[in-house]
Amino acid sequence: MELFEALHTQRAIRRFKPDPVPDELVRRVLDAAIRAPSGGNSQPWVFLVLKDADVKNRVGAFYKQGWDHSGLSSLATDPDPSRARVYSSASYLSERMGEAPVLILVCVRGSGGRVSVTSGSSIYPAVQNLMLAARGLGLGTVLTTVHRHRETEIKELLGIPKDVDTVALVPMGCPAEGARFGPTSRRPLEEVAFRDKWGQAF
Repeated sequence: MELFEALHTQRAIRRFKPDPVPDELVRRVLDAAIRAPSGGNSQPWVFLVLKDADVKNRVGAFYKQGWDHSGLSSLATDPDPSRARVYSSASYLSERMGEAPVLILVCVRGSGGRVSVTSGSSIYPAVQNLMLAARGLGLGTVLTTVHRHRETEIKELLGIPKDVDTVALVPMGCPAEGARFGPTSRRPLEEVAFRDKWGQAF
């Protein structure tokens, strides 16, 4: 797939077919992730690939607890139909996270257990690489962080060292019937890009 086609059609996929994802495809996606730029070439990333049903279900249960704790479920009744649709879909995922064919838990080493916008900044280009590579292979993904409400329990379950932060949980699989890629609808560039001074048209 051409790069700009992937960029313009990538969207959050929260409903997946049960079909397994071959390890070969997972490796291709992860190899794309580690090609991302990294501050000081520190390459702080570690990716835990979860495919065992029991492990996924236990992580999924923690994710659901985090979702309930976050209060985000109330946004499924947002008066804005577009926002309500997104949060309703996210709520659906919270109940079925463990059913995704693959869960990729993205971690940052060397943050001392205190990841911040700066200390964790190298990880998000890697996550975007991962998601774009998945799109190029016809696999759906979505970036989630709700698991962090139960990060201590998840780290204990998976044996993750205390000085490592988990920064994203990315479910991945073939989109289910009705779940589709873009094109996506976005605010016009004129509203979000300025030249030289805030509010000055680019």
